[in-house]
Amino acid sequence: MPELRLASAMTRPVPPAASAPAATVPLDLERMRRAGAGDPAAQAWLMTQVMSRVRRIARAFLRSSADADDAAQLALLAILESASTYRGEAAVEAWARRVAVRTVLRYVKQQRRDGVPVAPESAIDEEVAQAPHQPPFESLPREARAYLDALPEAQRDVIILHHALDYSIDEIAGMTDVSPDTVKSRLRLGIGALRKQVRQDIAVGRKRTA
Repeated sequence: MPELRLASAMTRPVPPAASAPAATVPLDLERMRRAGAGDPAAQAWLMTQVMSRVRRIARAFLRSSADADDAAQLALLAILESASTYRGEAAVEAWARRVAVRTVLRYVKQQRRDGVPVAPESAIDEEVAQAPHQPPFESLPREARAYLDALPEAQRDVIILHHALDYSIDEIAGMTDVSPDTVKSRLRLGIGALRKQVRQDIAVGRKRTA
């Protein structure tokens, strides 16, 4: 049954957070220092490292391609402006993802306050399809976005971050400024709500075909 496959996929092991290889840290520190100081070559290198992932993050949260582009640009600017704060405690890409997620989530919250639709249209389904441990949303009665739209914001965000963008519990905690236990709680509640929605849809479908 779809809800059982969803349940098993949602309980996958959490991958460890990425760390920076020791040999690359001095070079990356120097590049980031130069990027933070405005060096064009270092900034171009940094954008090459992070641009595609930043765009994926923005597309996963925003319905409009124009809004996703705006959020991605804000995130890239935030990464450039924060480059000098990089200390080599994680890989550059992992550090930049944290900055990007925080920036995009702030943008999304502002859009929601302004009443702009931000629930993903098809991007979330594409992201889930690309994720290495995706829940089998394609087998559900409705599209993934229909279920996610019905969740509270905090639960929806952590599910997208964890199951579509494949971040670990600890990474999400760092990005969203909450404890790992809070992330786990939001995932548990969100997944429980998703299961309930699926069961209801299956029951309605059976009644319709009875």
